[in-house]
Amino acid sequence: MKERRRSSDSSLPVRFSGTERGSAHARWYQTIADHYDKMYDPKRATRAYSFLRHLFLRYAVGPEVLDVACGTFAIDVPLVKRGYHVAGRDRSEEMLRVARRNLRTAGVTADVGRADMRSLRLGRRFDAVLCLGTAFNYLASSADASKALQTFRDQIRPGGVLVLDLTNFEAWIQRPKNVRAEVDYKSVDGTKIAIFAFNEQDLRRRIHHARFLTVVQRRDRIDIGFDEAPLHIWKKEELAQALRAAGFRPLEWWGDLRLGARYERSRSPRMVSVSTPVDV
Repeated sequence: MKERRRSSDSSLPVRFSGTERGSAHARWYQTIADHYDKMYDPKRATRAYSFLRHLFLRYAVGPEVLDVACGTFAIDVPLVKRGYHVAGRDRSEEMLRVARRNLRTAGVTADVGRADMRSLRLGRRFDAVLCLGTAFNYLASSADASKALQTFRDQIRPGGVLVLDLTNFEAWIQRPKNVRAEVDYKSVDGTKIAIFAFNEQDLRRRIHHARFLTVVQRRDRIDIGFDEAPLHIWKKEELAQALRAAGFRPLEWWGDLRLGARYERSRSPRMVSVSTPVDV
């Protein structure tokens, strides 16, 4: 359902979009793709690169890397510049469009394309598999999570590492912020974006309901959309069990993609697991 309204002769045209449910915020990512890297902590890519580089050196990880939810490729570009051969896959065509633009801007090339982490098959194995951001949380059912972990297991070489990064909703449950302004952003081209989050946890089902009201002003028009999706709330013990069931051995845990960020259940913003496939 879409309609345009004008409250007075001095008001901007406003377009209201209907609700999108259960598709991993696909329309939301389409809306904010061009601004994603600057909206959310521009230093994240630099910190993540240092973290991953240090990790790869410690575990003698080879150069072949697969990022199963690469998004804009911002975290991967520094790896490519360092000589790693990174293949990136994502479900969002808009985010991949930005990824290709980021690669052109950096003057490097990489294999990027559209795929679902639950079923992707590249016909080769990698020294490291990355699943960063909140992508794994979007697999709300245990069946989907198991499919994805098995896919990761099939794509990784013996001795390789899986880096799985999740939102730590355990900390959110300790200090819930059910309604909050998530983003208030203005780009260099004048686009203004405000995102309001209406979050709620279903602890019995271990589901975090992420609901976003997004307001975008571009020149003489305002677009308002409401999107929601269920995200799985993982506990460290539950995730470790799922990893073992899929053929991985957890090696270490971090509270963020940065060196020295020790995982603390009630405080860490992220929960990062580093695992290796069990030899069979």
